[in-house]
Amino acid sequence: MNEKKQLNYEQAKDKALRLLGFRAHSEKELKEKLLRAGAMEEDIEKILDFCREYKFVDDRGYAVRKAKDLYNLKKLGKNRIRQELNVKGIPSEYIDEALEQVEFDTQNLLPLVKKRLGGDFEKKNRDKCIRYFLYRGYSLSEIKDCIEQAQYENE
Repeated sequence: MNEKKQLNYEQAKDKALRLLGFRAHSEKELKEKLLRAGAMEEDIEKILDFCREYKFVDDRGYAVRKAKDLYNLKKLGKNRIRQELNVKGIPSEYIDEALEQVEFDTQNLLPLVKKRLGGDFEKKNRDKCIRYFLYRGYSLSEIKDCIEQAQYENE
């Protein structure tokens, strides 16, 4: 049987600061990791208060940075970014603020669609392309517009 070791306040606080030293975490993520490590619930609340006070944890700022990274680096669309931030436990008002700060542009989607289609505009390939970009969080109208534009430019 696997007995979990209980962490005292100082050990849990050290664990939290070590985790935050590697990368930014949302409050929910940090809380879950500390619980799994064996920290007490009341200690976690004190640690989160401490982290908020010193701006080690800031869900609003985290949401903005994460949204921009997901868009610019992973090329995800608005819907998928919303979903990813929601899973991280970010409050919906922070998600809305973060999405407003990201400059979504269908011109960024066009080269991705062109590459995905590879000049093959058969129905089967277009449908596959649509499913791929829907999964990545783009709207159906954005995807269809880009496919039409790519097809027009290919003619």
